[in-house]
Amino acid sequence: MSVSHDDLLALLQARHSCREFAPRPLETGMLEALEAAFSQAPQAGGARHLACTFITDADTIRELADAGRRAFAGLCNEIPSAFAREETRRYGENFFWFADAPALAVVTCRKPPAFLRVAMGDKAALLWGGELSGAMAAFALLLAAQTLGLGACCLTGPLIVWREMETRLAIPKHDNLVLLAALGHRKDKT
Repeated sequence: MSVSHDDLLALLQARHSCREFAPRPLETGMLEALEAAFSQAPQAGGARHLACTFITDADTIRELADAGRRAFAGLCNEIPSAFAREETRRYGENFFWFADAPALAVVTCRKPPAFLRVAMGDKAALLWGGELSGAMAAFALLLAAQTLGLGACCLTGPLIVWREMETRLAIPKHDNLVLLAALGHRKDKT
């Protein structure tokens, strides 16, 4: 199938981050369509070491946001400088707004293999490319969301409390949490 440059450019221009969603679930088949787009994205080395898990339970999504807020507040309280503490707190207000999203995509990647970590040290993750692959796959998911009439927004801010997120999401020890993506029907602004 061929897609024209103009059609691709129009899709890219139409897509923008959505942070307010209508309180309505995604229709049957939408998550499968998003997963299909995610799985077709290029991955470093041609490997298939990514996963995308969808959370649609409203209580779970709200609990994740609340747990993140609490963990982040604890981090802020440990900052000795009042100025830095307040600036960090203000910056963090952008991280946990996803509590009312109808769906949350959780993107993970395999950690680099042990031999690569031994050989490359801190550079192993860059060479392995798991996080970059996760970002490319998430972008495919965002474009697919746009074609389905959904709003979406990638979130990396909540990763500031990644340990709490990995625990809450039961991320396996051999995987890294790459990002979250809030998904849903756009809130009517009329």
